[in-house]
Amino acid sequence: MSSKQVPQAPRPTPNAPPWVKALVALHVVAITVWCLPNPPDSVQNGSRPPAGTDHLLVFGQERLKELSPIRVYVLSTGMWQYWDMFAPNPTQMDLYGSAEIVYRDGTVRPYRYPRVHDYPIARKYLKERYRKFFERVRPDDNSWLWPTFADRIALLSARDPANPPVRVRLRRHWLPVAPPGFTQQKEYSSFMFYEQAVDPEDLARNAGWR
Repeated sequence: MSSKQVPQAPRPTPNAPPWVKALVALHVVAITVWCLPNPPDSVQNGSRPPAGTDHLLVFGQERLKELSPIRVYVLSTGMWQYWDMFAPNPTQMDLYGSAEIVYRDGTVRPYRYPRVHDYPIARKYLKERYRKFFERVRPDDNSWLWPTFADRIALLSARDPANPPVRVRLRRHWLPVAPPGFTQQKEYSSFMFYEQAVDPEDLARNAGWR
C-alpha cells in the first residue's frame, strides 16, 4: 500500500524586521546628505549668487549637514566621506611637511616626515595615512595638535641621552599646481608654522632613559 505525500506549503521569504529597514533608510539618507559636495567657493564667500544646483548644495551645507543627529551619526560611526579628491574642486596644491631638530650641542638636523611622493607604488598604500594626517594637522584651525605632533617628532629623533633634542620646528612646503597650458612653478614655498622647546623630563621618560 503506497502512502501519498502531502505537498508542503512554500516557506515564507525571510523579511527583515521594521527596525532594520528603518536603520538602513536612515543610513542611506545620512550618507547621501553628507556626501553632497559643498557649494563653490564663489558662492560661499558671496562673490556670486547661487544658481541651478548651487541652491541644493547651499541647502545641504547650511540646513542638513548642520543637523546634529546626522553629524553625530556619520562622525561617531566613521561613515563620513569627503569627495574633494574628485569633485567639485580637486586640490590644486602639492603639500608636504618636514621638521628641524635642534640638539643640545647646537646641531640642527632635518627630520623628513614620510612623503608619499618618495615611495614606490606598494609603499604608497602603507604611507598614505601619514599624508592624510599632515593634511589634518597642518591648518591653523588644528593648531591644538601641533604640540603633540612636535613631541612625537622629538621622540623619534632622540638617539643619544647625552645629546637629546631640545627644540622642534615644524615646516610646511607647498607648490601650486598650474592649470593645463600654463607654466609649472618648480620651487616650493616653505614656512615654519610652529616651534616648540622639548620638555627634557617628558622626553627622557618616553624614550625609556629613566
